[in-house]
Amino acid sequence: MRKTVCFVTPTYNASFHLEECYESLKEQTNPNWEWVILNDMSNDDTFEIANRIVTSDERERVIVINHDHKKFALKGIFDYMNCYNNFSEQIIAILDGDDALCNENTVDLILREYNENPKLDALWTSHSWDINGMNISRELPVNINPYQYPWVSSHLKTFKVNTFKKIKKENFQDLDGNWFERGYDQALYLPILHLAQERKFLNETCYLYRINSNSLKIRAWKEKNQMDTIRLVRSRGYIE
Repeated sequence: MRKTVCFVTPTYNASFHLEECYESLKEQTNPNWEWVILNDMSNDDTFEIANRIVTSDERERVIVINHDHKKFALKGIFDYMNCYNNFSEQIIAILDGDDALCNENTVDLILREYNENPKLDALWTSHSWDINGMNISRELPVNINPYQYPWVSSHLKTFKVNTFKKIKKENFQDLDGNWFERGYDQALYLPILHLAQERKFLNETCYLYRINSNSLKIRAWKEKNQMDTIRLVRSRGYIE
């Protein structure tokens, strides 16, 4: 089977940026990609825009999965990976609906790295914040426990399907069995980095990260919940 990059996009009310996100995929020099949009009960016109994109894509590489109840990003990704995706060697890339790719060679770069190294299970790239060009991604030292090292594996996060499917769902839940709603980046990727045979940082800027412009009150709530998630995930480590 030919390797493709499957971009998985958890989205909620992302109608303003969704078409731009799609355009960044269409601009890729390597056409071996597909796009899965996980519409998490959006109440704007995300659904209509997503379906318009599906209809317009001549290669039929875009699908939309509409949730019938609120899942948030992490549960949505988990359900897609375990209920819909049966291609063990496929490469997954997480692309948020209000962000975009900013390098037309992204797909080509990702596939090259995975094709050259069959043991590679996780690859992440540099990114650029829209307001100041900031990037926090960098190399994660070999033989370092990712749970005990600063967060350096931000956007763009990619991994193999078969690596993800080894992870127990408890790694994505709090002590009461509730799925994490915030801080999902680290909750999702730290277990993958822990299990990866080999992992790599690619110092190529591939991802445009947009800073959310929600109200200060909502942002503060999100940040507190995000930090609670991160502290719990890191303190307990990987759950076998």
